[in-house]
Amino acid sequence: MKALTIKQPWASLIAHGIKDVENRTWKTNYRGRIYIHASTPRKFKVDLTDDQTRLALPVLQTAMEGTMAFGAIIGEVDIVDCVLNHPSIWAEKSMASKDWQKEGNLYVYNWVLANPVLYDEPILEVKGKLSFWEFDVAW
Repeated sequence: MKALTIKQPWASLIAHGIKDVENRTWKTNYRGRIYIHASTPRKFKVDLTDDQTRLALPVLQTAMEGTMAFGAIIGEVDIVDCVLNHPSIWAEKSMASKDWQKEGNLYVYNWVLANPVLYDEPILEVKGKLSFWEFDVAW
């Protein structure tokens, strides 16, 4: 099955069903189930609105307790759409002006997510990759 590496806390927010959009600078035509891979940390930086913070508190608590998973497959989710300017509070917006695009700015594509599953036990010590990648689970 395909996997996607996502930085923490975003990966956990998706697996918990809190974050319903993944923001990327590239469009995907893929629709279907993927594994959520939480990347290995380099720096942990979070810039949230007040509404996002209220929703994210349970997940952020795991970071403060030191129990957040890194370098692991932590769950699954369906990609059901890929749009610009989704109304979700988690969606980064694209600017429509030609001047903005001429300056080298890219569109931000909002991958719409549904049916998240957080694993009771993450699959540990999994090295991630850029873009989609294949991961076979040997249960």
